[in-house]
Amino acid sequence: MTAVRIEMNTRAHHQRGVSLVELMIAMMLGVILIGGVMGVFLSTQQTYRVNDSLNRMQDGFRVGFQLLTRDLRNAGSSGCTNNGRVVNVLAGNAWWADWGGSNFMAYDGDTAYPGVAFGTGVGQRVSGTSAIQMMYSLSDGDEAIAIAHVPSGVNASFQIAAGANIAQGDIVMVCDQSQSTIFQVSNITGGGVNVIHNTGNTTTPGNCTNRLGFPGPTSCSASAGTAYVFPPNAVLSKFESVSWFVGHNGRPATGGQSLYRTSVEQGNVVVEEVIEGVVDVQFEFLLLGANSFIATNAVPANRWIDVVSSRLTVTVESPHDNMTDDGNRLNRTIVHEVALRNPVL
Repeated sequence: MTAVRIEMNTRAHHQRGVSLVELMIAMMLGVILIGGVMGVFLSTQQTYRVNDSLNRMQDGFRVGFQLLTRDLRNAGSSGCTNNGRVVNVLAGNAWWADWGGSNFMAYDGDTAYPGVAFGTGVGQRVSGTSAIQMMYSLSDGDEAIAIAHVPSGVNASFQIAAGANIAQGDIVMVCDQSQSTIFQVSNITGGGVNVIHNTGNTTTPGNCTNRLGFPGPTSCSASAGTAYVFPPNAVLSKFESVSWFVGHNGRPATGGQSLYRTSVEQGNVVVEEVIEGVVDVQFEFLLLGANSFIATNAVPANRWIDVVSSRLTVTVESPHDNMTDDGNRLNRTIVHEVALRNPVL
């Protein structure tokens, strides 16, 4: 009987559960372990978010500067010469083709820009940010060489070599070593080799006159302007009128602002979002003969033609919030200078 009783006591001892103290210690160790793992996970996640934000901001800077710099460097190029003798025969007083005394102009944060209004809607300009407009004619392989020019008549036209990428409705700049003229192609005939520049409303905005000489028309009528015959080898290329501004993109979760670019396609202004996260752009300019940059609002209206260099200050914000100690987004500001290579000197 004694031997049996000892064996039963031994089995009961081996099957005894853990004590409350042991359970609490195990739970505490588990909490510490889970907390450590969660800390590592959150730290890794935050590091990823920071690195992702920095990479996206860096990409935004690189792409934005590359595209904006390209337009700035091309400002004022007419394809032939840069002597300032530019005629505009488009109807409707199109602001985007008003070459006037300069080929570009900037607007400070308080000055309205005719292309895009201040506002809070998608694609509207952010108040307090600068905008800039540039005009040029860029030879990019699609330009055409004139073989002959018929300056007047029912079908005032340029005869060009076949294969040029010019279509009805395109805004075109034609130039030689004497002058340049901006007009709209009213029609294309002859299998693409006759570029017609008649007046009328077959295209928008259309041409006031088919007289393309300098000085240009002071009124919009078929008899206005100066008759001129462009010689053979004159160059026809598409006219570019572009602008850059900071606008609202309708996505407040990722910051809500972007860098936008406008362009003109067959007389219509097209607004395109280029870089997300750009919250501010400011410009300064160096005038011919000066030794320091001045603010946009300090450039006299008649001195835009004398600008030889531009300084851009761009501020980009991260798409992720709660990236800093105070819960805000990361932001970086970079300053970049661009020399204009087509000033009228």
